[in-house]
Amino acid sequence: MSTQQMNIDQILGYLPHRYPFLLVDRVLEFERDKTLLAVKNVTINEPFFSGHFPSKAVMPGVLIVEALAQAAAILASYSTGLQPQDTLFYLGSIENARFKRVVIPGDQLHLKVEVQRRRAQVWKFKGTATVAGEVACIAEMTSAEGKEFSIDRQAIIDPNASIAANVQIGPWSFIGPDVEIDEGTWVGSHVVIRGPTRIGKGNKIYQYATIGEDSPDKKYGGEPTWLEIGDRNIFRECCTVHRGTVQGGGVTRIGNDNLFMAYTHVAHDCTVGNQVVFSNNASVAGHVRVDDYACLGGMVGVHQFCAIGAHSFAAGGAIIVKDVPPFVMVSGHPAEAHGLNSVGLERRGYNSNTIAALKRAYKIVFRQSLTLQEAILELKTMIDETPEIGYLIDFLSNSTRGIVR
Repeated sequence: MSTQQMNIDQILGYLPHRYPFLLVDRVLEFERDKTLLAVKNVTINEPFFSGHFPSKAVMPGVLIVEALAQAAAILASYSTGLQPQDTLFYLGSIENARFKRVVIPGDQLHLKVEVQRRRAQVWKFKGTATVAGEVACIAEMTSAEGKEFSIDRQAIIDPNASIAANVQIGPWSFIGPDVEIDEGTWVGSHVVIRGPTRIGKGNKIYQYATIGEDSPDKKYGGEPTWLEIGDRNIFRECCTVHRGTVQGGGVTRIGNDNLFMAYTHVAHDCTVGNQVVFSNNASVAGHVRVDDYACLGGMVGVHQFCAIGAHSFAAGGAIIVKDVPPFVMVSGHPAEAHGLNSVGLERRGYNSNTIAALKRAYKIVFRQSLTLQEAILELKTMIDETPEIGYLIDFLSNSTRGIVR
């Protein structure tokens, strides 16, 4: 450890705090990315002693922890070379805090902080405050660098979670171990996120959603499985998304820019692409694949192992027990094909020639009483004219459950 010290003027360069809330007077020793030892001289002139307590001055325990947190912020700031004008280090969580003795006027509080882990912008520290060699307080803390990092004090964050900068977490939410949340994600109140789960940038997760919970599949035996979520997804109220199972590959994957409305469900081992819409109460069972730009209407149910093609549309209440080809509209119980999703294709910029060609392809598959293999042979003659037909052929060729007709 370096024997180089920091005086109060140098400390002010690393901390944004000022009187009466600056609780570090001098740094005695420090080593970049590892440890720091500082002191706080406790005097009767501290403003908090006038009310805590008037008859017997005792330093509040929360301020001892705050002093440790300030020492940790100095170490993080020094280690990164970032100063308050560049970024701030926000306290993310306090765990296992224990108070062993009171601190009174005249005591010199030694504040030792040690880096236990650093992941991206998130730090975890162990802090020990002593007076004359006697432990006054021990605590574990996490902090994150970022101008808008905001975790409500009522949220419960496991020390082994990794929370990036600019993440907001509302009250009474629970973030478990092995959860990674990337920059700019907003988590509302009463949300439960369990790991191993990785959540990308700019997502919004509303109240009472449960993300990354264990699979309820009876084959699941507690093995480590994962949930991976991309960027800019929206999970509205009471959504549920489960991690994978070993038998299904171990991973549930969700891409980017998807909308999951209230009470929607994504089961274990599913794969959801990009720009997909799940309307209220839409649910997909295990091992389902939902491709880009698909739209599931309200109360839609999808049987396990089905595939939902890109740009398809399932009307409200549809019960899907076979694969839904791309570009197709389905409805009913069980679901049946009801034409091309022309409106959706127009909204996504497909020109009239492409839509007309896809309508001809739809008639070949669904209106000419051909077997699937006969339809595929005829569709192959259209690939040069319309490349999108190639995706339709690949989907039909790889269908394992048969297609909705």
